[in-house]
Amino acid sequence: MKLNRGVLAICILLSVWGGFFCLFPASASAYGGGTQAERFPQTVTAAQFAAYAQEKLEQELAARGEARRHTLTLTRAVAAMHAPAGALICEVEVPGVIRYGRLTPVHVRVYVNGKFYRRAILYYRVEVYDTVLTAVHDLRPDQKIGADDVRQADIAVEDAGTVYLKELAEVAGRVPARFLKTGTPLSADVLQAARVLEAGDPVTLVTRYHGIEVKAEGVALQRGRIGERIRVRNARSAKVLMGTVLDAHTVQVGSDD
Repeated sequence: MKLNRGVLAICILLSVWGGFFCLFPASASAYGGGTQAERFPQTVTAAQFAAYAQEKLEQELAARGEARRHTLTLTRAVAAMHAPAGALICEVEVPGVIRYGRLTPVHVRVYVNGKFYRRAILYYRVEVYDTVLTAVHDLRPDQKIGADDVRQADIAVEDAGTVYLKELAEVAGRVPARFLKTGTPLSADVLQAARVLEAGDPVTLVTRYHGIEVKAEGVALQRGRIGERIRVRNARSAKVLMGTVLDAHTVQVGSDD
């Protein structure tokens, strides 16, 4: 490259006086030679990245048994990636759990001739929908739930592990474990068995041992729900025992062995 002597002199002076460095354009050979298209002849387009990521998310959902209606919304895309010549492979991974209703990252690693080249990260919002029972109005703790208290509605699932209730028969004998606002989806973890015993209620104490059943009169010393263990007193011996509430009149004590 030829420079005018005057220009060269000015560059030298500026370098001395002001700390200015005169940079000269490098030749194409300094970057590997040729045009960009020649050096990076392969391209993974933004649409291809999105297709790879979406396919992987679908596979992950299917592997986890998720068959409910869902949508996958790309919230953060990536630009096209140019790669050098060679065998090009894209490896796709969902690094963590798929978070319903929140952003889920999908990593796409690009390899050329078996060597890692670059990585792209896309973000999707995964929404899963289900038709479940919801509260028609506010429900108080321990309130008996009837047909007029619930209705079926489509909801966006918040947690893959939540077991939602869909039929009225599933709430029979159960009550809210806490205050539920209007529209709250009913799930197994927000309901509990209804309280069937109050302290002081007379009960039948049942003991089963090797197929032999023995009954005695007793008194509940605590409130109790079906399946809950409470303290009871044998009416004849006055002995205090722990037992499991079977129904509104019966408490099982002792062993089933």
